[in-house]
Amino acid sequence: DLDDFAAILEASPTATVIAGSTDVGLWVTKHMRDISPVVFIAGLDELKSIVVKGDTVTIGAGVTYTEALETLSQHVPALGPLITRIGGQQVRNMGTIGGNIANGSPIGDSMPLLIALRARLQLLRWDPDRQAAAERHIALEDFYTGYRRNRLGADELIARIEIPCPEQHAGCGWTRAYKVSKRHEDDISTVCLALSLQLDNGQVLAAAIGVGGVAATPVRATRTEAVLTGQPWSVATVQQAMKTIESEFEPLSDLRASAGYRRQLLGQLLWRSWLESQGSALPYATGLQALEPISPRTETELRP
Repeated sequence: DLDDFAAILEASPTATVIAGSTDVGLWVTKHMRDISPVVFIAGLDELKSIVVKGDTVTIGAGVTYTEALETLSQHVPALGPLITRIGGQQVRNMGTIGGNIANGSPIGDSMPLLIALRARLQLLRWDPDRQAAAERHIALEDFYTGYRRNRLGADELIARIEIPCPEQHAGCGWTRAYKVSKRHEDDISTVCLALSLQLDNGQVLAAAIGVGGVAATPVRATRTEAVLTGQPWSVATVQQAMKTIESEFEPLSDLRASAGYRRQLLGQLLWRSWLESQGSALPYATGLQALEPISPRTETELRP
């Protein structure tokens, strides 16, 4: 049980924890790393729970993408299409949401939307005084401290992820997630952007934007959120937000995309979300001619 798991980690803080092994397995097969000792937790039932209470879905860290898909699609519709873009079917059958978070890749697919939804983590560690596991909570956006580094203690484990459901609030939520990759399926992100807005009569009451692929960790676009908050959800506001988000981060250039292409993608994805909120995905529907879609030629020109 979880108490056993916490006690094992307290005794062996350097152990490698494995659930689906969709990434850790590559450490062995591709990099020949010795990952022993190993703690295998895929059979730990307490980490496999899915609980819906009020406007929050709590997912056990050992729940696979496939197991979570139906519930999350129902309560957070934007999560459904995003989950179906994660890896391939085999990866989704084995990979866990908690493992994706703990792994902490800057291009991890689940984290941008979970950050935009203001998800929180329940962390457990062994308490020798109580002889049982003790818990603490932390916002996912505060979990990461650097490239694949986080605030998880050597003797701590991620037990559950608490996910608010913004669209349960009187229907005033607008939540979307976009993953851009070279292949539609079975590929990792070039850029992933997710936004969750609370709207009232066309005004943005609150905004949260999670982004992956543009920094050392998954991050929130706080400057862009500030541009949106308190303003009308309009063309002018979104154009200003596009300029802000394109300058908010300093992404790297690599084999997947140049830094300039990634910055331009961020703005275009905000624009796409506004168009979708108006019932259109076509730029000419608003009469704006200045905003042109990114072309393959543009991407080539932006490459170093």
